[in-house]
Amino acid sequence: MEKNLFWIIGAFIFGGLTLQVFIQLETHYYVEALLFILAAAAVYCGLVFLSRKNNQAFLMSTGILTVAAIIMIFVSPHLSGY
Repeated sequence: MEKNLFWIIGAFIFGGLTLQVFIQLETHYYVEALLFILAAAAVYCGLVFLSRKNNQAFLMSTGILTVAAIIMIFVSPHLSGY
Protein backbone atom coordinates (compact mmCIF):
# COMPACT_ATOMS: atom_id res chain seq x y z
CA MET A 1 0.00 0.00 0.00
CA GLU A 2 2.77 2.42 0.88
CA LYS A 3 4.34 1.68 -2.48
CA ASN A 4 1.27 2.99 -4.31
CA LEU A 5 0.44 5.84 -1.92
CA PHE A 6 2.30 8.49 -3.94
CA TRP A 7 0.51 7.39 -7.12
CA ILE A 8 -2.89 7.57 -5.42
CA ILE A 9 -2.13 11.01 -3.99
CA GLY A 10 -0.93 12.19 -7.41
CA ALA A 11 -4.05 10.87 -9.11
CA PHE A 12 -6.24 12.82 -6.69
CA ILE A 13 -4.17 16.01 -6.96
CA PHE A 14 -3.87 16.13 -10.73
CA GLY A 15 -7.30 14.66 -11.38
CA GLY A 16 -8.81 17.35 -9.16
CA LEU A 17 -6.81 20.07 -10.88
CA THR A 18 -7.96 18.84 -14.28
CA LEU A 19 -11.57 18.74 -13.15
CA GLN A 20 -11.21 22.24 -11.74
CA VAL A 21 -9.95 23.51 -15.12
CA PHE A 22 -13.11 22.37 -16.86
CA ILE A 23 -15.40 23.64 -14.11
CA GLN A 24 -13.93 27.07 -13.45
CA LEU A 25 -11.99 28.32 -16.48
CA GLU A 26 -13.20 29.81 -19.71
CA THR A 27 -12.63 27.69 -22.80
CA HIS A 28 -9.75 29.71 -24.26
CA TYR A 29 -7.60 29.00 -21.15
CA TYR A 30 -8.01 25.21 -21.27
CA VAL A 31 -4.90 24.43 -23.30
CA GLU A 32 -2.57 26.58 -21.19
CA ALA A 33 -3.91 25.23 -17.91
CA LEU A 34 -3.79 21.61 -19.06
CA LEU A 35 -0.23 22.01 -20.35
CA PHE A 36 0.81 23.38 -16.97
CA ILE A 37 -0.89 20.48 -15.18
CA LEU A 38 0.79 18.01 -17.54
CA ALA A 39 4.21 19.56 -16.86
CA ALA A 40 3.60 19.51 -13.11
CA ALA A 41 2.47 15.87 -13.30
CA ALA A 42 5.64 14.99 -15.20
CA VAL A 43 7.77 16.62 -12.49
CA TYR A 44 5.75 14.78 -9.83
CA CYS A 45 6.24 11.43 -11.60
CA GLY A 46 9.94 12.13 -11.95
CA LEU A 47 10.22 12.86 -8.25
CA VAL A 48 8.31 9.68 -7.34
CA PHE A 49 10.64 7.58 -9.51
CA LEU A 50 13.65 9.40 -8.05
CA SER A 51 12.47 8.78 -4.48
CA ARG A 52 12.42 5.04 -5.17
CA LYS A 53 15.92 4.95 -6.66
CA ASN A 54 17.91 7.57 -4.74
CA ASN A 55 16.43 9.15 -1.64
CA GLN A 56 19.22 11.72 -1.24
CA ALA A 57 18.79 13.00 -4.81
CA PHE A 58 15.02 13.13 -4.22
CA LEU A 59 15.47 15.29 -1.12
CA MET A 60 17.94 17.57 -2.89
CA SER A 61 15.61 17.99 -5.90
CA THR A 62 12.65 18.71 -3.64
CA GLY A 63 14.73 21.26 -1.73
CA ILE A 64 15.74 23.01 -4.95
CA LEU A 65 12.11 23.17 -6.08
CA THR A 66 11.13 24.55 -2.67
CA VAL A 67 13.74 27.30 -2.79
CA ALA A 68 12.76 28.18 -6.37
CA ALA A 69 9.09 28.39 -5.38
CA ILE A 70 9.85 30.66 -2.42
CA ILE A 71 11.99 32.92 -4.60
CA MET A 72 9.24 33.14 -7.23
CA ILE A 73 6.77 34.28 -4.57
CA PHE A 74 8.80 37.47 -4.20
CA VAL A 75 10.05 37.84 -7.79
CA SER A 76 6.87 37.15 -9.77
CA PRO A 77 5.00 40.37 -8.82
CA HIS A 78 7.88 42.34 -10.35
CA LEU A 79 7.80 40.29 -13.56
CA SER A 80 4.19 41.07 -14.36
CA GLY A 81 4.87 44.75 -15.00
CA TYR A 82 1.92 46.07 -13.03
